[in-house]
Amino acid sequence: MQEAWLLFDEAALRLAADNPHGTMALSLPPLHRLEEIPDPKELLFKMLYSASGLRPGRLNRFHPSVRIHRLAELIEDFSPLRGLTAFQALEADLKALVTEQRWA
Repeated sequence: MQEAWLLFDEAALRLAADNPHGTMALSLPPLHRLEEIPDPKELLFKMLYSASGLRPGRLNRFHPSVRIHRLAELIEDFSPLRGLTAFQALEADLKALVTEQRWA
């Protein structure tokens, strides 16, 4: 599910693919449909490949798994995901853990 949560920030996705000014259409899924994607990792890889703008011969040196980690670091605001059931559950679990461990 985490890969699906990275499919909402087009600017960060382009930046993670090292092509922040790319103009190719990415057609990111609507936010409310992210949890319905059957294989979010595959879609995220495709989006990163597309966002890179690289020609087929150069794509073999493009490593989307590394870019996914960079993408997660580049997204500054995950609050748009708060409307998703799974994200709400994660957030509730984290809040409970922080309270339980008295970290805050």
